[in-house]
Amino acid sequence: MLSLGIDIGGTKAHAVVLDDANEVVAENAVFTKRGSDGVRSVVIEVATSVADQLGVGLRDFDSVGIGIPGVVNREAGEISSAVNLRIERMPLRQLVADSFAAPVRLDNDVKATVVAAGMLLDSLSVTYVNFGTGLASATLAGRLIRGNDNAAGEIGHFVVNPNGDPCRCGQRGCLETVVGGAYLAPRMELLDLDWTTLDGADTPTGWAAYDQAVRVIAQIVTLVSVAYASEHIVLGGGVIQAAPWALTAVKSFLIDRGQMASFPDFAKIAEQVIVLDSDMQAPAIGAALIGQGWTEGYKL
Repeated sequence: MLSLGIDIGGTKAHAVVLDDANEVVAENAVFTKRGSDGVRSVVIEVATSVADQLGVGLRDFDSVGIGIPGVVNREAGEISSAVNLRIERMPLRQLVADSFAAPVRLDNDVKATVVAAGMLLDSLSVTYVNFGTGLASATLAGRLIRGNDNAAGEIGHFVVNPNGDPCRCGQRGCLETVVGGAYLAPRMELLDLDWTTLDGADTPTGWAAYDQAVRVIAQIVTLVSVAYASEHIVLGGGVIQAAPWALTAVKSFLIDRGQMASFPDFAKIAEQVIVLDSDMQAPAIGAALIGQGWTEGYKL
């Protein structure tokens, strides 16, 4: 069996193919193209690239799953409000279905990733927070927490500073504008700072940026911990991957905070926070599992 999974992010589209044992046997990534036409073309491009690696055609895949940002109507195969892809509404399944013989299943990209995290951790109590181009979370609590319209977990658009930077959603001061890659990268460039080595900054501007980043990431971790009380809190996405200092810094911050407050249990939260070794593959692996039919979460 060959299961194709495609994760479409704000920066790149990453595809993997899983075998019968759910092991990755092919993968590739290409730059994302925005808009309906761009997303459709990138799905075909990255799918063709992994098919070529295996010497098969697109119609030889036994299952196809796609994870994509925004609100996903799984039954209709449509996405909406994918602001970082410049899509208001798109019938994605309809636009790519003719290229594959297997049915195409869609889900929100972060929800797909938490399915993969559940499999990799052998757990059904997981919250995944994606720090990518945008910011969002997803939770397994026995099953996927979807919410109305499959929109649960869009924490990136929670306003923390009404006078803050404008967000692409139309609000100001969303969490996403602080630690979302689309906003973080230009801010680092403007301040002449390097996100990858921000912990070693030796200027007041650098210290302030580092302090803000650690505090906000810790705030987000605390928010999802209090909301869902998951056994595992998994951090991932390009922003986290590019900051090798982030996990240790956030854990230390939470432990220090626990010495000043009795609730929540910050020391316990610090123990629960992890970054997956296979973080870069997890979103596409999750999409492949969604394609196999794991629509309610990985089942032990």
